[in-house]
Parts: sequence; C-alpha cells; structure tokens
Amino acid sequence: MESIKTIVADGNEIFRHGLTSILREEGFDIVTDTDNGALVLTAFEHVQPELCVLSFNMPEISGIHLANKIIEQRPDAKILLLADDNTEDTLNNFLESGAQGLLMKSAHRIELMDAATKVAEGETYLGKVYSKMMTREYRKLTSYRKNKKSITRREREVLHLLIEGHTSTEIAHKLFISPRTVDKHRTNLLKKLNLKNTASLVRFALENKGNLEQF
Repeated sequence: MESIKTIVADGNEIFRHGLTSILREEGFDIVTDTDNGALVLTAFEHVQPELCVLSFNMPEISGIHLANKIIEQRPDAKILLLADDNTEDTLNNFLESGAQGLLMKSAHRIELMDAATKVAEGETYLGKVYSKMMTREYRKLTSYRKNKKSITRREREVLHLLIEGHTSTEIAHKLFISPRTVDKHRTNLLKKLNLKNTASLVRFALENKGNLEQF
C-alpha cells in the first residue's frame, strides 16, 4: 500500500499517540497529529491530506464541526470519525456530517485499519456497533412503513393525543369514546408498529414527528 498522507486529531494525548503509532506501523504518513482544531484546518489547507482521522471529543472545535468545515473546503475529503459512545445522537451527527467513516475509539486494531484503509480509498465505513444500530433502525422503519397504511383514522387521533401527554380518560373525553376503547386503540397501535409499551409508542412518534402528518 502506498503511503497515505493522514491528519490525526484527538483531545486525549495518550490515545492520539497510540493511534498515530498504529497508523505509522501500517504505512500511513502522519503529516499532523494534534488536539488543536484550528491547526487541523490550517494543515488540511496546506498539506491536502488523503485521510483525516478526527475524534468527536476535541477541545474548542469538535470533530463533527471540523468535518463540516473540511467538507465545505473540499467535498471529496476522506474523513474517518472516532467516537467514545454508540448513542443515536452520535450516529445521527455522523450521518449529517458528510464524513465517510464512523468507528468506536475502543475498536480493535484490525477494524481500525480496515476502516482507515477503506475510507482513504473513498469507501464508506460504519463500525460494527453502528451497523447494528442502523439495522435496528431500518427494521423499525420497515415495520412502520409496512403497517402505517393499516392504522385507522381513530388510531391516528389517539396517537396524536398520547404524544400531547393526555391520559386515556382525557382522550376518551375529547374523542367522545370510552377509556376502554382508547386502550384498545393503543393496543392496536403497539401491535401494528411492533412496539412494546406506551412509552416506546410515544418515543417512536416523537422521533418521527416530522412525519406525523403521515400517521
């Protein structure tokens, strides 16, 4: 493999030095390693690296913010983001950033090299943990799309009122039906959307509030 000019940025000095050592051992040419976001941007402009490995957690300028700025300068920039956690916020921030790769900082060396190599070659790479999260979200969305057409008008009304925080009694009063009928509609919604309880139903609806008009 030809030497790949690489910028490494992480706020933890010990981790950063370990990361650069691994990359160098595998033939990557580390042109800059720093915890300074401004230096990353300056180096990117002057060095024109083939790969940027950026951590989410950086002092002053986060890895996500750096990725956004770099892609503004050069839309074809190759960026691998490293994260400390596997939350939905982390995954969503990555998807919105334009970066090509996302990996947990705790990932095995073999996975790190696989991710760095593929991103440098222009491929997209999603770490194993995040791939599982995407699969789970895809299944939820597929289940929703499969079943949303069978949701009745009354069930949609009940769902909207649940999201607003109304109790079964309050919903019954507003819709001129019995609380028992409200509970029946709630049960039907859980079954159709493949959800376990009312809390998960409300959470699902809130997470998809941009599409509520489609319920």
